[in-house]
Amino acid sequence: MLMRIAWRNVWRNKGRSGVVIGAMIVGIWALAFGGGFMRSFLLSYIQSSIRFETSNGQIHHPEFTIDQDIKFTINDQESILAHLRNQKSIENICSRSIVNGMIASSRQATGVRIVGIDPIEESHVTQLDSLVFDGEYFSSNTSNTLLIGERLAEKLKVKVKSKVVLTFQDVNGNITAGRFRVAGILHAASIVINESSAYVRKEDINRLLGIEGYVHEIAYTTVEGTDDQALADQLKNDFPSEKTESWEELSPALVFMQQMMGATLKILIVIIMTALAFGIVNTMLMAVLERIRELGVLMALGMRRTRVFLMIMIETLLLSVAGGPLGLAAGYITIFYLGKRGIDLTEYSAGLEAIGYESILYPSLNLNDYIQIGIGVVLTAMLASLYPAWKATRYNPAEAIHSL
Repeated sequence: MLMRIAWRNVWRNKGRSGVVIGAMIVGIWALAFGGGFMRSFLLSYIQSSIRFETSNGQIHHPEFTIDQDIKFTINDQESILAHLRNQKSIENICSRSIVNGMIASSRQATGVRIVGIDPIEESHVTQLDSLVFDGEYFSSNTSNTLLIGERLAEKLKVKVKSKVVLTFQDVNGNITAGRFRVAGILHAASIVINESSAYVRKEDINRLLGIEGYVHEIAYTTVEGTDDQALADQLKNDFPSEKTESWEELSPALVFMQQMMGATLKILIVIIMTALAFGIVNTMLMAVLERIRELGVLMALGMRRTRVFLMIMIETLLLSVAGGPLGLAAGYITIFYLGKRGIDLTEYSAGLEAIGYESILYPSLNLNDYIQIGIGVVLTAMLASLYPAWKATRYNPAEAIHSL
């Protein structure tokens, strides 16, 4: 009976109820879209960093991570590589030689991180070949060729087929240098690739370093859904003499960004829910004030104040049930569509790529996010209805009946 009365009361003023339901739909949609859009920024940055910089995990000699001294190569790399290939959760693997040095053209010189790679392995792990926008990706067997980022090329004032000199210390501490020809120029959102890295064939750099057959880094990618930290912990036990780190350990800044984005999303939820709560309070309070005489009659006929209180709460709950699913559906459809199509921010690509973001973002929310939004709306509505419901129980029946 109480539910039936509450349902009729909701639709006594269809315009007012429609406004509240509409506000709920818009608020929930804005919350879903805002959360999905913010998450797209975070995922874009994290995925870009994992793909082109850290991978899902890396293995080094423990001392190499301290000062990157080239003498600290990985022990028994073949056994490690064979073990990784047998892991079902690991998708692709590559090994690298790394040395810090100088790169100089005929017009400019600057510091650079020189990375010796196997072109085929690297293309599987980082898709480095997809970043070449001018020149080629080690497609020929010519030795002493390299790839550099677009901004580094601009700084050195070089182009494809230009010659540069790499200078660094070999394994014995002697200064050595090699002349390389620019095979291709890379265009990437990653600042590390664009500004401070040079990629050469592993055998070319190892020959100059005097460490033929050795590497400093093994990177791997994992299949979707893998717990990267748990896998890294397992590999730590498998190879205690080496240092295995997941992307979370390699880049604490990414973890901080995740936490910061989570906090920002909570603030957004609070702001939207607060605005929604004020709208509900205003609407339900108006509904109570318009029905003072009716409420007085109900209480005079024997309806308990607790049932009056509960009736107002049920009316608010029914408004939430009417508006909540529609808002969630609108948010889901929007996120699903934009998650497939993407939001094109090419107009701002220069600024976005300067800080490591892609120019096309793909909003996304998981099931838990939708559940939390739905629960949050219902709780907000119920809390917002407490004051109007309490106000309805404060009237004296006799005075309420004789009110205007």
